Amino acid sequence: MARPSIRSDRIHLFVELAALAVVMSLAAACSSEVGVDPPTTLPQQATTTPNAPSSTTTTIHLTTTTEVPSMTSPFALEPYAANPIIQQPTETGGSMLPAVLLVDDLLHMWFTQTTSWSTVPTAIYHATSIDGFEWVVDPAPALEADGSGFDAFSVAEGRVIQIDGVWIMYYNAREEPGPGPGPAIGRATAPSPDGPWKAGPSAVVRTGNAAAWDSGFVSPAAAIASEDGVQLFYSGGTDYATFGPTATGLARSVDTKAFTKESRPVIDHGTGWDGHYSWEAAVFPLGNGLAAFYTGDPKELTGEAIGYASSSDGVVWAKATNNPLLEPRDQEWASLDVVAGSVVTLPDGRVLLYYSGTNGGLSFSIGVAEAVPVG
Repeated sequence: MARPSIRSDRIHLFVELAALAVVMSLAAACSSEVGVDPPTTLPQQATTTPNAPSSTTTTIHLTTTTEVPSMTSPFALEPYAANPIIQQPTETGGSMLPAVLLVDDLLHMWFTQTTSWSTVPTAIYHATSIDGFEWVVDPAPALEADGSGFDAFSVAEGRVIQIDGVWIMYYNAREEPGPGPGPAIGRATAPSPDGPWKAGPSAVVRTGNAAAWDSGFVSPAAAIASEDGVQLFYSGGTDYATFGPTATGLARSVDTKAFTKESRPVIDHGTGWDGHYSWEAAVFPLGNGLAAFYTGDPKELTGEAIGYASSSDGVVWAKATNNPLLEPRDQEWASLDVVAGSVVTLPDGRVLLYYSGTNGGLSFSIGVAEAVPVG
């Protein structure tokens, strides 16, 4: 049976959300109550403690990229038969953008959730698992908006790292209602992965100027910590609500607070399956470099899929010639879109990709696939 036009379905939905955003904004002006917004993570630990500055600055520099040889993915993606592992909480809500870390033989997940996309702002929730497939979700949000500052309205898409005993979460932030990701990335800290999380007073990364490729929104996709500091890979674009093109950018920091952005995307949209979108990259260390399962879409939300790319430095990336590796038609619960989340390696050596999926509108749930070595 032919399914309805995905693009028209999404356009209708975002028109409703945009209208709702106006209503919620007016309501916020007349009330002191504010809603909430959501998460994702990646394992890596630094061995030194950076010095924190008294203020945060965001600058831009230019890096010249070179062509890299083509390659095929060293992994195939095999979805878990019992997906989804975390369901959408209600018919009008969703669970998405998972980030997973292994800490002392216990897996921790941070993910974005709302019980109603049209009335309840998203927040970041926390869950734990022993095996990576059965999860216990904490009922209270791990991080939610507090009604003031750059993240007054909502928080989402948390990415977590640990540096010398301090847990750091980077998250997307909105000051006021609106569709899709917000224009800022915040930083919160906690003494343990269980929290409590305390958000910083200001954004650490913001959108670029009107002419920049990331002028509309920025949202963290993965955080990699090392002795040199933090590499923060983020999704960005010009206009989420009107289906503007998206790409993956890179911002670096030596102190975890002040970031310098690359002036161009590091994983840009190309042709074919990722011809319009190339974002939500689950970046992880592999060998002496980095790898990523990233999300692509050929044209204004006609079916997001997941492909593979690799890099030696995080700036120049090679995309696999056999992309995409996981398509929405591969599973009924996620027949419309699949969106990469984060990658974790289990104690037995298995590599798992956690991702979001939907079979209609914004009814997202969370699934997992094993990255099986090939060749």
